[in-house]
Amino acid sequence: MKQWFINRYLFSSQENALSEVQQVNYETAKTLFSALDDNTAFSHIKADTFDLYVQTPNGKIPFEYLSSGYKSIISILISVIKEIEYRFKETEIRVQEFDGIILIDEIELHLHPVWQSKIIEILKSTFPKVQFIVTTHSPHVIQNASRDEIISLNLIDQNVVSRELPSTDYGFQGWTIEEVLEDVMGMPDTSSVLLQGFLKQYTDAISSKDKIEVERVYAELDKMLHPNNHLRKLLSFDLTRLS
Repeated sequence: MKQWFINRYLFSSQENALSEVQQVNYETAKTLFSALDDNTAFSHIKADTFDLYVQTPNGKIPFEYLSSGYKSIISILISVIKEIEYRFKETEIRVQEFDGIILIDEIELHLHPVWQSKIIEILKSTFPKVQFIVTTHSPHVIQNASRDEIISLNLIDQNVVSRELPSTDYGFQGWTIEEVLEDVMGMPDTSSVLLQGFLKQYTDAISSKDKIEVERVYAELDKMLHPNNHLRKLLSFDLTRLS
């Protein structure tokens, strides 16, 4: 990817060195350094070492100093452009006009959740006519997909099968991460094992009307739960009723 980009950078300023399509594709590739973050952009190629530098809020740094996730996505996007040019040398295709099929495995690897939620739209906007087939284990990627774009695969009796999914006109864009994890990805419970254990102890203590045990477990849950967790009010209400 870097070799292709550096080549285009060096020849872009030479008259007639690049075709019109190659120049357009190179300009598109330059914009992709800002695809995930508007505060990051392509800066320059260092003449003596051919190192690729990017402009960041912390100054100009070598491309290799970016996070693994950022480098991964930029590499994927620019590599697609490179492959389009290499595979269609005779016809020359602007990347915006390419209408083939592209497969990407584990699209979310190394990406911060904020970027996971953006990556599908970036692919669509950069390559508007491409059909992408991607795999993911990220609820953030699924949550931001449009209707009928998700196929959930399960392994049952050594056979890969497709699960029938509930959905809406907006796909899963109105669902919470927990709802996606449970109803789309088949996760039985989004709580930690420790929290599940405490909640069972609390329920058992309530059922047996063991006030001392209820208060003990409630004290542990009070230390564990998020400050705004709705369970706090429900558990407190049960404790009040028992008193």
